[in-house]
Amino acid sequence: MKIRAEMGRQRAPLCPPEYQVDRVAEIPNTQFAAFLMRPLDRYDFIRSNQVEPHQGTGHDHCLLVLGEGRADGVLVQCGADGRAAYSAYVAGARDVVRDRLNQAAEFIVRQCAENPGGGSWHAYFNQRPGRGGCSVSFEELEERLGLTIRGGSGLDSMLLDALRRRPEVSAVELDDGCVSVVCDLGLRQDKDAPEKKTAASFSPERAAELFENAVSAALELYRGEDGYSMLHGSFGLTIREIREHGYLSDQELCDICQVPRQVLEGGMRVRDVLQMDGVSESASLTHKDTTVLAPLEDLEKLTASGQEDFAALLDAWVADIRVDDGEPELLLEGIEAAELERFCDALEAHEQAEQAMGDMTP
Repeated sequence: MKIRAEMGRQRAPLCPPEYQVDRVAEIPNTQFAAFLMRPLDRYDFIRSNQVEPHQGTGHDHCLLVLGEGRADGVLVQCGADGRAAYSAYVAGARDVVRDRLNQAAEFIVRQCAENPGGGSWHAYFNQRPGRGGCSVSFEELEERLGLTIRGGSGLDSMLLDALRRRPEVSAVELDDGCVSVVCDLGLRQDKDAPEKKTAASFSPERAAELFENAVSAALELYRGEDGYSMLHGSFGLTIREIREHGYLSDQELCDICQVPRQVLEGGMRVRDVLQMDGVSESASLTHKDTTVLAPLEDLEKLTASGQEDFAALLDAWVADIRVDDGEPELLLEGIEAAELERFCDALEAHEQAEQAMGDMTP
């Protein structure tokens, strides 16, 4: 077996830093091959897709170059003369981009179904039952998913393609800094989609073998948070299943999820988590039936009467943990999603009242 890699004696850690992709340029395969061989030459696709690397966001910003029909890519910090000031080869880059865009498409479609009139988006339903539309701002996608969508960035057209592949989406466009979609929410298949053939099923033993092979391959490609996101998000494994099968050690999970080992066990109540050291300051609470995120630190501000009012939320338990861009999201059970949403609404109303009182201060 042969594996292509660049080997060296490294003083720096082997785990590379994260970069923010602001633009994607897809070029013909022959040109991409030439770029791999001569990365310091001048190229029109770099000159026409300039990205300012240092924007004060805590991450360097880059152009991602993809070759047509290829899975790999190259991250580029653009020089003003059309050269790559810095570059890095990324195996599987297309799959990484596709997965994140599919997450964005799922997020947008869910707004039409779950959040009419809520949040920073708006949703409406017309006279046709089960048909609706919504608009989600580029800023919302960047804040929630870390996606920088701008007109002509390359990512915009790839997001449109991801949405058009959704069977629920009947129309989509980008306009005025928003992604607008119309969905047939009751449909699971487009009227123009070809009839799907029934796939042959595998025996339980064969299915288990294939699953283990897929997990092993994923863990060879991804490490740290990316590996956890593959197991948890793509394969649908809970943190308990990841621990039971030994895919990641408890120490790795503690580092990735930024929680003490006791939280990994599951079943810990929110009020007990609030008393613990070692929980990330950016941790938030969420529920499988909502997209609302409630910062954990906001529950520490509850007065005695507030703790009584939201006792059900404080007595809910942490069943699982998601991690998004390094920020842990504690998935709750033992309450309805509406209780978490009620807390967020009450917190927002309280903050607005405090702001209004501050505006009245002479």
